[in-house]
Amino acid sequence: MARRAWAARRFAAAGAAAVLLGQLLGGFPAVAQTSALPGSSFPLVLDVDLTPNPVCSGDVRGRVEVYDPAAAKRGAAVEWRVRAGEKRLAGGRLDMAAGIGTAEFRIPFDRVPATETALQVDARIAASSGGPAPGRYGKVWRDSVRRGCDPVRVASVGDSVVWGQGLDHDQKFPYLTGQLLGRETGRGVQHMDYSISGAVLDAPELPAGNDDAACLRTTEKQDPDGDGEMEFGEVTQQMPDVFCQLENAGAQARAAGHGLDLVVINGCINDLDPFFGIGIGVTPGSENLPKAVKRECSGIGAAAENPAKNVPYFSGAKVGYGGRGMQAAIEKAHSLPGRPKVIVADFYYALSRSSSPIPVRTCSAPGVSGARLTSCKGALGRVAERYEQYTQLADAAYRQAADAANEASADGPYAVAADGLFTVDNALLTRNSKVWNTPVTDPAFPLRTRACPELSPTPAQCLSAAVGHPDIEGARQYADAFLLNPSVREWFHLPRQGPRAELDVPKHVHVGSEVHMSVTVEGKPPAAGYRYHWYFGDGTQRETGEAAVTHAYERKGPWLPRLVMTGQDGGSVLVESTRDITAE
Repeated sequence: MARRAWAARRFAAAGAAAVLLGQLLGGFPAVAQTSALPGSSFPLVLDVDLTPNPVCSGDVRGRVEVYDPAAAKRGAAVEWRVRAGEKRLAGGRLDMAAGIGTAEFRIPFDRVPATETALQVDARIAASSGGPAPGRYGKVWRDSVRRGCDPVRVASVGDSVVWGQGLDHDQKFPYLTGQLLGRETGRGVQHMDYSISGAVLDAPELPAGNDDAACLRTTEKQDPDGDGEMEFGEVTQQMPDVFCQLENAGAQARAAGHGLDLVVINGCINDLDPFFGIGIGVTPGSENLPKAVKRECSGIGAAAENPAKNVPYFSGAKVGYGGRGMQAAIEKAHSLPGRPKVIVADFYYALSRSSSPIPVRTCSAPGVSGARLTSCKGALGRVAERYEQYTQLADAAYRQAADAANEASADGPYAVAADGLFTVDNALLTRNSKVWNTPVTDPAFPLRTRACPELSPTPAQCLSAAVGHPDIEGARQYADAFLLNPSVREWFHLPRQGPRAELDVPKHVHVGSEVHMSVTVEGKPPAAGYRYHWYFGDGTQRETGEAAVTHAYERKGPWLPRLVMTGQDGGSVLVESTRDITAE
């Protein structure tokens, strides 16, 4: 009886904390959200594929997918158009026999712009014979088109962070990273995105025995055209996992007859369960975060049987427990055609102790009272602290995985755990937040209002899943920081934007004690005129005009300090410590 009572109290506390997480990280009522749907969003262009783009010779072949279930129910037709600036490149009429309609087009080579040009694709309800005038054009799909013979080819794989939850196609950081590389190299870019919101890093038995090739025989409903890219990636879904996504990326590259230059990758947060696992540690196997991160992000130390396989709620831990770690994913990414380089996208601060004001009133939801109310309020601080701890631990695991992959490489270093330079003050409900703070204001919300109820097992969670994910400014920060990374600039033969500097940091420090850090150029202080932006690795930062700083670490590490030096000409260079700091 005592054991059953303890279990009941623990599940009650979990339920209370779930109310909190559901409202902080995505559990607002669907009715309230749907009322915010912009009237001009539909018909919605779901995807545009241009092959090839850039094009060296010949025509560009295109395919546009239009999504409008309501138009299909009415038996309506839509008009769609493709424009480059003010010039119309293609267009047509499409009968919506189903929720998704597909049309093909081509752009003759003599009409393809010689330099990168903005492309806009949109659609509207067509006029019917004797009926009303055409409707308004829906939301625009934005991309670019140009001539070119050797684009930087970028594939992205991972979960909702890489997918860019809540963002339009052209606002996501893998797309922006490729765009910046294409511009700085002069090659242009081709980006292929295989990620999906909710994906686990590895589901060991899906497919059975980690036979990744079997993924190619599986059709996902989030991929209606079967090209491996998840047109409905905004919908939370554990599969395809990251290893299956990589399998699809390789298959598509081989079919197209080209290699890849870069893979942007992340993973393992969903394997731990970001709601009941990382947030409050209720999901079995998530109680001890260091052990859980080592198991899921590093692929080490799993029990023989998944203790979370029968939890009575939606959780990636059901399928992702104890799979392969990030090093194996990095190595698989590098094995794809072209032997691409690999950027592992470090995790940002979704929640932090700077997330204020904490909306305590959310604990007063119907059914939360008494002991549950007390547990819910008590969970507020723990959630933030556990998310900060996860960020630290996951980023350290990513660095270790990249280092191990490089050490084992037969063709030189090819992987880097690249940081977006986020701090605790960029988290949810902070003074300088760079994540979505509401579930109804992001650009992809109109898609979720239609797709989540139809395609997701948890519509309420799916509808509000953008909360706590990098917003437009946050995604841009990721891409800008990646282009500062010394390894990335070296891989793509980009010029340095500052001196070759080194950080001088202690190896061991005492928690709470001030430590001294400095930067040198060939053993000497840098020339005058630089501004210094210090990132201490613990989520805090400081800007100075001097080449030295002091900082006190409040918790144990490991921490990896970074510095951005900006010269008087505006050029910035990223300097990373060559070793972690351990606070004791």
